[in-house]
Amino acid sequence: MTAIVRTARRTRVRPGMAEVYARVHARLPEAVFESLREAGILSWRIWSIGDELFHVIESTPETEAALEKLRELGPVDPEWAELISTLVFEGPGSNELLTPVWGMDAERQWGGEG
Repeated sequence: MTAIVRTARRTRVRPGMAEVYARVHARLPEAVFESLREAGILSWRIWSIGDELFHVIESTPETEAALEKLRELGPVDPEWAELISTLVFEGPGSNELLTPVWGMDAERQWGGEG
C-alpha cells in the first residue's frame, strides 16, 4: 500500500486579489485538474484569510515530488497559468511549508511527525 503524504503550505495573493483568486478557483480547467491527478495529488484544499492562503495537500508520492512533476509537465493551460501568475504574490515568505505541530483523527492523536 502506498503511503499518503499530507503537507500544508502558506502562500499569499497580491493585495486585494483574494476575491478574484477565489473566483478563479471555483472550478479549475479540466486540463489543470487532470495534471494534478497525474502528478499524484489526491486532495488539495485551500483556505484564505485576507491575502493569505493556507493549503493542505495530500499526495503520493511526497508533495515536493508531485509538485516537481507538475513543473516538468509545464503549463497545461497557459492562459490559466498566466492569470494565476498575476494573482499570486512572489517574494520572500510568499510560499512556505508549514511545520506540523499536532493532529488527530477518529482513532488517535499525534505530535509534529503528522
